[in-house]
Amino acid sequence: MPSVTIVGAGVAGLTIGYQLSERGYRVTVVERETRVGGLSRSWHYGDFHFDIGPHRFHTENPRVGSFVQAVLGNEAIEIPRRSGVRMFGKFHEWPLRPSILVSMPPMLMVRGARDLLLRERMAGESFEADVVNKYGRTLYNIFFKPYTEKFLFHSPAELHRDWGRAGVNRAVIDKRAAADNLWTLLRNTLMPKPVETTFLYPPTGVGRFAEKLTEGILGRGGRVILGEAVSSVEAIDRRIEAIQVAGERIPCENLVWTAPLTNLNRFVGIDGITLGFLSTIFYNLILDEPLRLDYQWTYFGGDEVFSRISAPLAFARTMAPEGKSSACVELTCRQGDERWQHPERWTDQVVRDLAASRAIGGVDRVRDVHIERVPNTYPIYTLDYNAQLTKNLRALGRYTNLLLAGRCGRFWYNNMDHSIGQGLTMAEKILQGDRLSEIDSGDREFWAEKA
Repeated sequence: MPSVTIVGAGVAGLTIGYQLSERGYRVTVVERETRVGGLSRSWHYGDFHFDIGPHRFHTENPRVGSFVQAVLGNEAIEIPRRSGVRMFGKFHEWPLRPSILVSMPPMLMVRGARDLLLRERMAGESFEADVVNKYGRTLYNIFFKPYTEKFLFHSPAELHRDWGRAGVNRAVIDKRAAADNLWTLLRNTLMPKPVETTFLYPPTGVGRFAEKLTEGILGRGGRVILGEAVSSVEAIDRRIEAIQVAGERIPCENLVWTAPLTNLNRFVGIDGITLGFLSTIFYNLILDEPLRLDYQWTYFGGDEVFSRISAPLAFARTMAPEGKSSACVELTCRQGDERWQHPERWTDQVVRDLAASRAIGGVDRVRDVHIERVPNTYPIYTLDYNAQLTKNLRALGRYTNLLLAGRCGRFWYNNMDHSIGQGLTMAEKILQGDRLSEIDSGDREFWAEKA
């Protein structure tokens, strides 16, 4: 019986494990957290349920859609999409609607019109150049630049344009609402096409999908180790022979690595790679009144300390007890910095900013706060990331029985459905007998068509 060891119980790794276990593979999954799901897991505090930010199942890939539906079965409800953004002191629907125009200061409207007529052209591959060339300097200065600096601690001038293109893909979701330049943004704002996108969603959080995959793996004789991290990797010549987990040596006939590839670099002695990840602190708030936003998630481009909040009850009414409400607030950081080490010091500021923005009725409406640290939530696409990633993949490609997968394993800023689709494709290639080191997803740069 062939075997596979999977490091990381996110949706990419679990999809691969689920598919292989169905075809007779002996599957072992190792996960450092105490719950499965990776960046798509859910937290539960009694009858309150929270996801790691806004997650939902939506895809244009019929194969992925069929797989998600088959796994969830009757544990999936269909929900509409509604998201928002706070700009100019008010909340607006995203994608933008005509209401945004009456909120703009007149001088900004004049500057925006000038950008429309006198197109600035910046050279280079930076996110700054990409935004300025598409939307003009005014929108860049009033939203994209401050939001990016607050969210990522980098200027858009220091980031590769792929960061923005991947981010727009993730935020817009429906291509009918995409705005590739200032003209289409203006057209869609003044005459928005109806975008009635729907999602599938489990009643107690998106993490249920990972739990169902895990149940399938265990039901076929697989093994899932939770709450334990890999402590060392045994590599000999061109193979990964074993990993060490909680004092146990686990042999690796085949190894699928979905944890951060930077961790694997450290274990096998690859130096000189400058790839890095952003981390996030989640403040899961229990409220005594309904959240004053009915958006599923809202971007904040002002001087609030946080960059985005999501409303669990806007996904499913079953995410909190009757008569109660909740909010998930995201505060980005670097693992090991002051925010990461002492997140409680920002709790009061988070609550004050929520009240000041009128997302909640007052600071006294918050009954409880659960703080969760989540490392490695976003790969950071600096200007040289492509060269660094190519160098890194080439160095790890020497191991013939190693496959990198998922958001962290392939340093891929993606959506959940992309990781699931990648997992399905990779499992198929493994079953066809392809060597693991030669398997690629084939569609990692899903935003390339917008280049």
